[in-house]
This record gives sequence, C-alpha cells and structure tokens, in this order.
Amino acid sequence: MRGLIKRSVIRAATRWPLRRVISWRARDRGRREVAITFDDGPHPDYTPGVLDELAESGVKATFFVLGRQVEGHPGLFQRIRAAGHEVGNHGYDHSVVDLPAQIERTGTIIAGFGSRARTFRPPYGRLSARTLAWTAVHGMPVCMWSFDVDDSRRHEGKVAERRPFDEIGPGDIILLHDDNPICVAELPELLEDLRRRDLRPVGVSTLLGYGSR
Repeated sequence: MRGLIKRSVIRAATRWPLRRVISWRARDRGRREVAITFDDGPHPDYTPGVLDELAESGVKATFFVLGRQVEGHPGLFQRIRAAGHEVGNHGYDHSVVDLPAQIERTGTIIAGFGSRARTFRPPYGRLSARTLAWTAVHGMPVCMWSFDVDDSRRHEGKVAERRPFDEIGPGDIILLHDDNPICVAELPELLEDLRRRDLRPVGVSTLLGYGSR
C-alpha cells in the first residue's frame, strides 16, 4: 500500500502545478529527454573528471552543490558555471538541520558568483513538511530523482550492485555524486548508453519546464 501511494504521488507531481513544488521525474511527452544530476560537490578530486567527460560528450548536467564545498573550491564552481551547466542548491553542509537557513546561506554564496540556483535537493532526500512549505512559499522547487546510480552508496560499501542503465527512460532524473571515483569511472558508460538509446540529457529546469512559466 505504501509503495502504491508513493507511485501515485510521484505521478501527480509530474503535473502542473504540483511539479512547481516537488518532482521526482517529468512526464513522458514524446520528448526523449532525461536529466543527469550530481550531488555533494564540487570536489577537487572528482568534479574535474566529471566536467571533462561531460565536455567531451557535449552534455549539459545539473550540479546540486553544497555551500561549504563552493566556499572551499570556488574555482571549480566557476568552471561548472563557465561550462554552461545548471546549478542547484543542496544546502550548506549536507546535514538536515534547519534546511531553510542552509538554503538561504548557500543561495547567498552562489549569488556571490553572479549565479542563481533555481531548484533545491534535500540531503539524503529527507524533506520535512516544514521545509517543503518553506520552499513552496519561496519559489524554490524541490527536485528529487527517479533513478539512483548508487555510486555513493556502492563506494561506501552499502550497496553491492547498481541498477542496469537500460532501466532509464524518458523523463527520468538521474542521481550521481561527483565526490567519488565510481561516478567518474561509470559516467562514460552512462553517457554512451543514453546516446545509443537516443535519450538526450538536459538540465532539470528544462526537463521539468520551469523556464516556461
């Protein structure tokens, strides 16, 4: 029953106006688009490799950055922006303590670079009703995900195997983390799989239609 309720909520969140508040995926309207997203960066050891691979493939992605990481690695953040990737807000320190304050703090940091995050992703995907209400009032859509590559959890030994990439379909939001070597190692395979099946990566705002309203 719980799984059925969750699937119903996810389906409902593909429609306007609920998708302006929270989304896990986009509706499949015949456009073979997906969104590749990276959490927890920028990381000095792994983000450069991710950016190199995206540039070589001509792919644009969305980076949900931590404010603390942007402060520590401003050059990498500037490189993400210069490459034309979308930036999302992932809070300040990857805790779930007082997320509204963290969102504002990270938003201020990002604004110092002349940039703006249009979407928010909560750490661990944990979202309280209070935080959801705050993001809705402040016009900050929450972007979850529908396909987890499990790179981070596999790197930590919490998961043994990943789901096959061929389960990804139009409208999916793909979750990776640019803070571990598995992400860098498997990104070329993911991009090639999407290319082979004619699935075009776009930023989450484009996928979810936020730019059209």
